[in-house]
Amino acid sequence: MDSEHVILGVISFTPCSGYDMKAEFEKGGAGMLSALSFGSIYPRLKQLEQNGLIEVQQAESEGRRRKVYELTAQGWQDLAQWLEQPSDSPPPMRDELLLKMIFWGPAGQERATLLEHLQARRRETQRMLHELRAWQKNGRSFIDEYAELVFSYGESRLEAELAWLAKAIPQLEGPERTPLQDPNNLASAQKARRTRALEHQSDGAFTLSEQSQE
Repeated sequence: MDSEHVILGVISFTPCSGYDMKAEFEKGGAGMLSALSFGSIYPRLKQLEQNGLIEVQQAESEGRRRKVYELTAQGWQDLAQWLEQPSDSPPPMRDELLLKMIFWGPAGQERATLLEHLQARRRETQRMLHELRAWQKNGRSFIDEYAELVFSYGESRLEAELAWLAKAIPQLEGPERTPLQDPNNLASAQKARRTRALEHQSDGAFTLSEQSQE
């Protein structure tokens, strides 16, 4: 994702200061959809200004003058060109917890630990869904029909995750199931390899301990 265009997009809402952008990336919609950090904002603002895409203006706020950034004509045109470009489809399941679950069986990890991870994930997902719904009724945020569709997408994703967790947690609370498919008998081979490696490590440590006492 092009961080410079994300900044241009934020300024398109209203002329804003670097501090305003910090708040947007920490608590606003831009932060929900991008991973731009506060520390990287000011260098990019400087570069955008040098490239003629934004300009500095003075604005009145509560009786004080402050510096804000506004898009130039070139900035509006550049933002429009970016919006018109096709967007790459993100991998739908790029998720560290799901990736760990793929390796959980081969590593022989305790199911109780995974249950704790999933229960924590459920609490966080419930919190995010509550905040997302409250956000749309806070009376402060600008939400046009396009942003409304984004919020709808977010709600659907979070609701789907909660529905999946409602099935996954009870399953892991029950007995371990045999693999759905294991045509090459990998489950038993994985266990044997892991056991052999750990036993070899234990034997080696014991031997070294004996040698140190001689």
